[in-house]
Amino acid sequence: MTIDLRRFDVVDSTNAECRRIADGGYGGNIWIVSGEQSAGRGRRGREWVSRPGNFFASLLYAIDCDLRTASQLSFVAALAVRDVVADILQSNDSIKCKWPNDILVGGKKISGILLETTGLGGETPSHVIIGIGINVSHYPHNPQYPATSLKDEGYTVEPELVMDRLARSMAHWISRWKDHGFSLIRQAWKDNARGLGQDIIVRLPDEELRGRFVDLDDNGALILEFDGERRHITAGDVFFA
Repeated sequence: MTIDLRRFDVVDSTNAECRRIADGGYGGNIWIVSGEQSAGRGRRGREWVSRPGNFFASLLYAIDCDLRTASQLSFVAALAVRDVVADILQSNDSIKCKWPNDILVGGKKISGILLETTGLGGETPSHVIIGIGINVSHYPHNPQYPATSLKDEGYTVEPELVMDRLARSMAHWISRWKDHGFSLIRQAWKDNARGLGQDIIVRLPDEELRGRFVDLDDNGALILEFDGERRHITAGDVFFA
């Protein structure tokens, strides 16, 4: 898989830059990495604090599959980021995947992933944009979402080194996904999941659910068991009871 790389000192958003490139007719795969974002975004339109010193990058990845299949790349990316963080911290058991797309170190968020689609003229999407932020030197303070950084975990590393390792890790996991399908990715994600088999809280736009995280379904939805029933959840914020 051939992937170009473009570096910026500052960009509004690496995802936005990928969208501009795709909408301009670009047909390949490309990494966009920036030292700073002036308008970084997280899930559900939340601001992603993007001060210099942390890692901000997006992969514009050409797809030839339906949207449901393309959404599996969220879990592919999570495994790739988890491996990079585990390698840098020289740890494994404490590095976990949090549904749907965060990476935790000792229960604290160190990375987030944002997937979007884009296509020329708003037609059937031609690309998936995989935005990745990793707390390298610092982290935002939010009581609801305890966070950490590589530096706070005792390791100083340059964002350029993170990019090099992430590019290799993403290529590895994308190759495994293409060769073996989502079943392998799903199992690998479950093997490294936080909260699986435990009681959790899931906050949705109009309700809050409490139950046991029993499984991940074949489409990547979280299966929550409560009040004698099972519900498949495709979007929400997870908190640990």
